[in-house]
Amino acid sequence: MSGAGGGVERAIAEQLGAAGAAVAVVARSAARVAATVAAIRAAGGEADGFTADLSDPESVPGLVRGVEQVFGQVDILVSHAATVAPLGGVSTLDPAEILRSLAMNVASVAVLAGAVIPSMVHQGWGRIVNVCAVVGNLVSWPGGNIYAACVAALEAHTVNLAAELSGTGVTVNVLRARRADAALQAWLAGIDPAEVDDPLIRRFVLDLTGPGTTGPEQPAVDIVDHLLSTQTGRVWSDQ
Repeated sequence: MSGAGGGVERAIAEQLGAAGAAVAVVARSAARVAATVAAIRAAGGEADGFTADLSDPESVPGLVRGVEQVFGQVDILVSHAATVAPLGGVSTLDPAEILRSLAMNVASVAVLAGAVIPSMVHQGWGRIVNVCAVVGNLVSWPGGNIYAACVAALEAHTVNLAAELSGTGVTVNVLRARRADAALQAWLAGIDPAEVDDPLIRRFVLDLTGPGTTGPEQPAVDIVDHLLSTQTGRVWSDQ
């Protein structure tokens, strides 16, 4: 489980542990990795932690080797190492930050999948789920262009990879999770969108306080339920 340091990612990791999976918890923050591993173990599950900066896809082969040394081959891959940065008008953005976003949100997901697919295909079974957090409609988020482009690319990658692996027993799907964790929900509750001058921030507040927003638990339950199915090439939504 990549990006499993907090929020929906941690909730998914905990749900997988509760369902009996041995969970490899991956995040950039060692402290967050340790907290998620501790929570899974405290609930009686099996987990171990791994730190990696997935904005550098070259870190992926070593990460996968480390996971396989502890748990054996990977049967389920849930990818959600993501960043919404950089935000702002495209003409104002640092090119290096744009490339970093594409590397983390898209390239690392594809490289991770490529690293685990051979063993999944060999055994005739595997589950790959890519998670993205969408703030409203992709075309209604001026200032969030780069992340919106990454989401579109991630979904296209998912659907095409599912077609590529058709008949192998390996399914590939994507979950659009419109959610806010408890801390964010509490912060948003005290904000009047009409008083927010920045249109990008105002849009963010409106989208995450409107109908359909969930806490991190619902997407986690959704993923575990979906893993039991043979659906592939689907764009799931927790709304």
